[in-house]
Amino acid sequence: MLFHRSEFICRLATHPHSAVAGVDSRLGRTGIMPAVWTSISRRILSLLILCLSAQHVLAGSPTYHQSVAVGQDGKPSLQLTNDSEVPISAFVITESSSSGAEARAYFDVYTAIGQSDLPIPPGTSISRTLSAFVGTDTSEVWAEVPAVIFKDGSSAGDPVWVNAILARRVRLHDRLLTLEDLLSPLVGTGISPGAIVEKLRTTLTEALKQLPDDDLRAVDTMAFFDATSTFDRVRQDKSENLLKLYLRHLEKHALVLEYSRPDLDTIRNLPLPKPERSSKSTPPSRSLDAGLSGKAAANEARGQ
Repeated sequence: MLFHRSEFICRLATHPHSAVAGVDSRLGRTGIMPAVWTSISRRILSLLILCLSAQHVLAGSPTYHQSVAVGQDGKPSLQLTNDSEVPISAFVITESSSSGAEARAYFDVYTAIGQSDLPIPPGTSISRTLSAFVGTDTSEVWAEVPAVIFKDGSSAGDPVWVNAILARRVRLHDRLLTLEDLLSPLVGTGISPGAIVEKLRTTLTEALKQLPDDDLRAVDTMAFFDATSTFDRVRQDKSENLLKLYLRHLEKHALVLEYSRPDLDTIRNLPLPKPERSSKSTPPSRSLDAGLSGKAAANEARGQ
C-alpha cells in the first residue's frame, strides 16, 4: 500500500526518524527500488524547502493595524499598533469627510526629532487625537493610517503615501542645507539675532512664492520657523555662539536624515506625486462613528 505525501511530510517535520522508518518498511513490502526512493525523497525535501521559505517570508513581512477609540473626554483618537518585528519610524494619518474635505498629519522620527513615542517598538501601540473636523458628525468622518515606514527602510500600505512620507525627508534635508548656506557666511560679521530673524523671514517669503501649495510646503515653513524662533528668543544676545551652535544643529539634523533608511539617493529616484484624496469607501471599522459606538456599548455594559 502506498503512503500519502502529506502524511509523510507531517511526520518528517515532527518525527523524522519514525517517518523514514515507516517508509522503509513500506518499501520493503512493496519492493520499490532504492532509486525510486531517492527520487521521492528529493521531491519531498523540495516541498519542505518551499514551505519553510514561504513561512519565513510571511513571518518577516512588516505589518500594522489600527483602530479608532473615544476617550472619557469624548475626543476620538486613532490607535496604531506595530505587529512587525521592526520599529515603525514614520506614518501618516488621513481624515476625510463625506463633504470631500481631507486633512493629513505626518509623523516621522527623522523629520520631527524629539517625538518621544517614535519610533514605535514591535508589539506596542501609540494614539493620536483626531481633531481635523471638530463639530462634524462622526458618522460622516473617516480616519486611517494608509502607510507606515519601518526603521530598516521597508514599508507597508499604499505606495503613494509611502512616497509622500519619504518626499518630506528629502525636502527637509534640502532646506537644512539651504539654511546652512544662508547662515554660514554670517559667522564673524557681528550680525545681531534680530537681523538674522529678518533675513530668514525675507528668504522664506521669497521661497514660498515659488513653491506649489502642497503637502511639502509645510516642511519648508517648519524648517524656517525653527530657525526664526531660535534667534527670535535671544534678540538681546550679542555673541555669535548661538549662530555657531545652530549651524552645528543643522549639520547634525542633516546627517540624521542622510543615515535614515531608505537612503536619500534612493528616495530621490522614486516617483513622488501628490497623494490623491482618500476614498470615501473606508471600512466602517476605521470611522469615528465606529469608535463612538464602541464606547456607547461599553458604557451600556457597565450600566452607565
